[in-house]
Amino acid sequence: MDTINIVIVGDVAPSITEIIRNELEQVFAYRFRVYARIPLPEKCYMEKRGQYNAACILEKLLKYPGYRVVGIVSRDIAYPEFNFLLGLASADGHACIISVYRLQHENTHRYLERIKKEIMHELGHTFGLKHCKNECVMRFSNTVFDTDIKPAKFCDECACKIKAHLR
Repeated sequence: MDTINIVIVGDVAPSITEIIRNELEQVFAYRFRVYARIPLPEKCYMEKRGQYNAACILEKLLKYPGYRVVGIVSRDIAYPEFNFLLGLASADGHACIISVYRLQHENTHRYLERIKKEIMHELGHTFGLKHCKNECVMRFSNTVFDTDIKPAKFCDECACKIKAHLR
């Protein structure tokens, strides 16, 4: 069975990753497992911005095995052209990352739902999906509010496109 490996980057609670792992297995029909826990890479820290370079972290994750690799980052991430990112996927489709930093909420259910949506979104990109205008998890999230209002599911159009990759 193909496995999607989760790599925890920084300090993310194990209880969160276990809940998210179980929910993602139901959506994607792949086995998810926490493969590794690594420290935040110092060379990826952008001191002037107080953020981590998402592309730099993603580059490190590309070296990990698995059908896909999902990095869950504890700190704020950005890309030179953007003030911040909630997530980023590699162009080759092997890996993606999300940051839980801006997804935090006092309501645990909402916090976990945000994480699930962003992982689904970034994994969707690894399977070739683009941003979608429908009521779909592939809608672009410019803010956390956008993440809150989009559904935690693929629209019919995106589901058909991704179905070729899912079992």
